Amino acid sequence: MTRHFNPLISIIMPAYNAEKYIEQSILSVNDQTYQHWELIVVNDGSTDGTLKIAEDRAREDKRIRVISQENSRLGAARNTGIENAKGEWIAFLDSDDLWDSTKLERQVELINRIPEVELVYTGGWIFNGDDKANTTVYPSVYGKFAAPEMYRKLYESNYVPVLSVLAKIGTIKKIGPQEQQATYYGCEDWDYWLRACLVGATFYGIDEKLFYYRRHDNNMSGNGLKMQMAQTAVMLKNYRHEFDSDGNIKKHLKNVVNPLISRVISDGRNDDALFLLNGMASIRHNNSYKLRAWLVKIFGKQAFYPVRAIAKLMD
Repeated sequence: MTRHFNPLISIIMPAYNAEKYIEQSILSVNDQTYQHWELIVVNDGSTDGTLKIAEDRAREDKRIRVISQENSRLGAARNTGIENAKGEWIAFLDSDDLWDSTKLERQVELINRIPEVELVYTGGWIFNGDDKANTTVYPSVYGKFAAPEMYRKLYESNYVPVLSVLAKIGTIKKIGPQEQQATYYGCEDWDYWLRACLVGATFYGIDEKLFYYRRHDNNMSGNGLKMQMAQTAVMLKNYRHEFDSDGNIKKHLKNVVNPLISRVISDGRNDDALFLLNGMASIRHNNSYKLRAWLVKIFGKQAFYPVRAIAKLMD
């Protein structure tokens, strides 16, 4: 028999200098056809009009709460929101993104129909700046996924758009806080979904486009090398041999990390090179990574050619 329950959903909205778009984001929550929610806006040390806009909206709708803190970045802001949440399920919406009006309703219908699901996400659109008329599809995968299957897919790409997620509070508590270290900045959500897999969460992707992800100059995705380093750090951190019985993830990591090692050495970024080499050494148990790390420590940028030669010969 299908359950019918209407859980309180706590929506976490980190906001840093978001005065240009935050009102639109809040209005897309107000416009939801599913109305049993609370919105927690975490003002992360904004220096513009973000706080005033959020507080004005909170005065108009008692379901909206505003919490201010010193600027601590995205993971810390989301953690503050989660710590103050009262809901049975948690949703995330950044202060520049938008939801379709039926987004929460469709997800609640799903969790009523398939109660074992712990994390529900959806498809959606990408648009640039204020140009919502021109969109591209956000790449994702759909259907029901047990933790090991989603874990493998997440090593291909982050197929779980954070602004689309609805997650059970019990699962959130099992995963623990989002990462706050700068190493993972911009990829806190990717890390979070991999950790959800490690605690055995069941995922479901709804094949409907129910969000609008806004790209603009302030997005972290605009910084290519930093984002590559953060993505790779997430993959190295969460690698588990027991989830990689055929070794395909390990091979994928080698193909991702080796070119990045060459790039950061050529840029003189020795600490980044050592981070990558030591991470791969712990996963692959391959002495060539230890040898390359030693060369970087001794010769720095001059290690570029011998490191590349060793990679070709020994990997």
